[in-house]
Amino acid sequence: MEEITSVETEVKDPEQAMAELPEEKTTEAQPEAVQTEQKAQQLMYVGPSIPGIGIQNRVYTQIPQAAIEAAQKTPELNNLFIPIQNYPAACRMLREQNGFIFNAFKKALSLRGGNSNE
Repeated sequence: MEEITSVETEVKDPEQAMAELPEEKTTEAQPEAVQTEQKAQQLMYVGPSIPGIGIQNRVYTQIPQAAIEAAQKTPELNNLFIPIQNYPAACRMLREQNGFIFNAFKKALSLRGGNSNE
């Protein structure tokens, strides 16, 4: 019968652990939030390479100041800085030559003064 008592004690310990679980859950959520913030800050520039504004397919942790200034005159440039996980969709828009990424790309080409053969 002593074994049954020890089993009952073991059952109580997991209940106590479960009561402490919400506290652990909140501490685990904080590092995930920090990681999400860091990932959200990494943006890929999918526009044409323009000196000072962006280099095509480069990942930035901050949007360059020249790009921010140029986006005040041409807001479409903001669409060319995308989260990395959206890169396949952006490539598809550029390949199919439609969508808001393609329109922003054409606008950026006009800023650069280049042709659309890139």
